[in-house]
Amino acid sequence: MNPFDQRFIENPLFLNWIFKTGPAVESHWEQYLLEHPEEKKQLLELKDRLSELKFSNDQLQVSEKDKLAQRISRVIDLDAKQVKRRQLVTSFMKYAAVAVIFAAIGGLLVYLNMGKENLYQEFARQTIMVPVSSQGPLLITSNGNNVNLKKSSSTVDYSKEGSVVLNSDSVLQTPVEELNTMNQLVIPYGNQSRVVLSDNTVVWLNAGSRLVYPTKFKDKTREVMLFGEAFFEVAKNPKQPFVVKTSNLDVRVLGTRFNVSAYAEDPVIQTVLNEGSVAIRRNGASFFEDDVVIKPNQMASFDKASNNTKIVNVSADAYSLWTKGLISFEDDYFSHVVKQVERFYNITVTFSDQQAKVMRISGKLDLKRNKKEVMEYLAKVSLTSFEQINENQYLIK
Repeated sequence: MNPFDQRFIENPLFLNWIFKTGPAVESHWEQYLLEHPEEKKQLLELKDRLSELKFSNDQLQVSEKDKLAQRISRVIDLDAKQVKRRQLVTSFMKYAAVAVIFAAIGGLLVYLNMGKENLYQEFARQTIMVPVSSQGPLLITSNGNNVNLKKSSSTVDYSKEGSVVLNSDSVLQTPVEELNTMNQLVIPYGNQSRVVLSDNTVVWLNAGSRLVYPTKFKDKTREVMLFGEAFFEVAKNPKQPFVVKTSNLDVRVLGTRFNVSAYAEDPVIQTVLNEGSVAIRRNGASFFEDDVVIKPNQMASFDKASNNTKIVNVSADAYSLWTKGLISFEDDYFSHVVKQVERFYNITVTFSDQQAKVMRISGKLDLKRNKKEVMEYLAKVSLTSFEQINENQYLIK
């Protein structure tokens, strides 16, 4: 399966577009095609190919699904025997073909019809439920309840089974039937949050981020999904690895402290390790491709366009200072620093001169100060000036 097809077949919103479409889903993909015209032809061709399977979605009964799953299993078993008799290259090609059949037919049927939700399905369902705007961090429970946490710096604690403690002063009871369901924490710009997961792993979520996670970990791995930036202090459990899934790669650990920045609008995904060890694997990696392993005080920077990962030595603590309301930058692009300020204060900053974006600057920002003071400091270290257009909009010139 080529990386393009695999990326969309594994995307719940794409599958919903084919099999369970609705106004919200149609609107999402119309906007996506407008923003990515270079992918339109290939994406629509993939949609047409998978649409041929659509008849199966509504017509198969439970018994028929089981029989189909068994047939697919037999095909794979038969293919495994044939592999032993054929040359290596031919065998791998045929195995890949069977994998495509399973992903496109069996996988979709299980995915859409078996009624067993996973992390991706829950995210797809809840994404549509998220309000257009929110006054503060938002907790979305598995039953669709939206709980506004109100405080710009909020806390959510799952360490006590059967309940969720919000901001240390209110308790949200979790019914027994919801003890292993997916919740989602949405952090708008201008907000941050700290969540203690059921295994006592602590996660700090930065502004403009989203975390999808189970109320209780019971699988062989502890999986969460991150969009945005988060700092993790993972509780050690060698028998149950912790996996952070992002749009382009997975970060796998046993127990460690690290920072992941995976904003959709950023061209790179950065993983910075404070202590322990992490293994990073990009989505769609081949069987023969090794994981990228980094050591403390190293950063793995994954380029989304090239699929290449670069490892550099850094001062890891500088990349998690945002959890304390600070930003440290050393020879960093001016535009990158400004983007962090935009997210923290929920403001918009534009440049009158585009060349200013690629200036390199160094310094440290105290985000506990008001935004005017921060903008004045940025102007000083970058040798620029700024103009306040309105309460939430600034121009750098």
